[in-house]
Amino acid sequence: MPRKALADIEGQPMVVRVAERASLVRGVSRILVATDSDEIAQVVRKAGFEARITPELGSGTERVAYVAKDLSEPVIVNIQGDEPVLAPQAVEAAMDAVLKGGRRMGSAYTHFKSYDDVLNPSNVKVITDQAGDAIYFSRYALPFRQGHVSEEEILKDPFFGKHLGIYVYQRDFLLEFPTWASPLIERAESLEQLRALHHGVKIGMGRTAFGGQSVDTVSDLEKAREIFRSESEVK
Repeated sequence: MPRKALADIEGQPMVVRVAERASLVRGVSRILVATDSDEIAQVVRKAGFEARITPELGSGTERVAYVAKDLSEPVIVNIQGDEPVLAPQAVEAAMDAVLKGGRRMGSAYTHFKSYDDVLNPSNVKVITDQAGDAIYFSRYALPFRQGHVSEEEILKDPFFGKHLGIYVYQRDFLLEFPTWASPLIERAESLEQLRALHHGVKIGMGRTAFGGQSVDTVSDLEKAREIFRSESEVK
């Protein structure tokens, strides 16, 4: 989607709606929008949020790391700019892995509503171990069903789910991450969190019943708008 971050959601650009969601997360002391677009930065500042201009970089994590160099906060949360209806509780679940679990990196996942959603490569899948740390992420429909395992069994498994677009980092790790080589699995899947796994970093995964609606297509945008409207009606 061209100009995705500026897509309108009930009177505000999507990037502003994401910043508004971030402001609802407990324990967050500061909100920054990192972008390489002057237009996005102007829109964000007009809405009353802080924006930082970065050069064009290879990934969202590298963009956040670029800004983090000038920050003193010990923990940095990265919320993707295409998550306008992300639940604050999901962000807090990801934060717990770092703040309470002591992991250098944390994220979150939720359950899939249908197996069709599992098959969709736009939805990233994650499998965790018993300690709640990620084993692998993939766009592929994990796990491959060689044995007699039903779709329902996979959907209900507590160690499998839909990865949410949230990352939490200890600042020292975040500054180190961009210096690491990008492995084959990251380049093949186009999933930057696989770089951390490749280099032996444990990613703590917070399981949550709350999710969101990332926007990659026009259809996704309409779903996000519908969710936003329904939440506004409840309020």
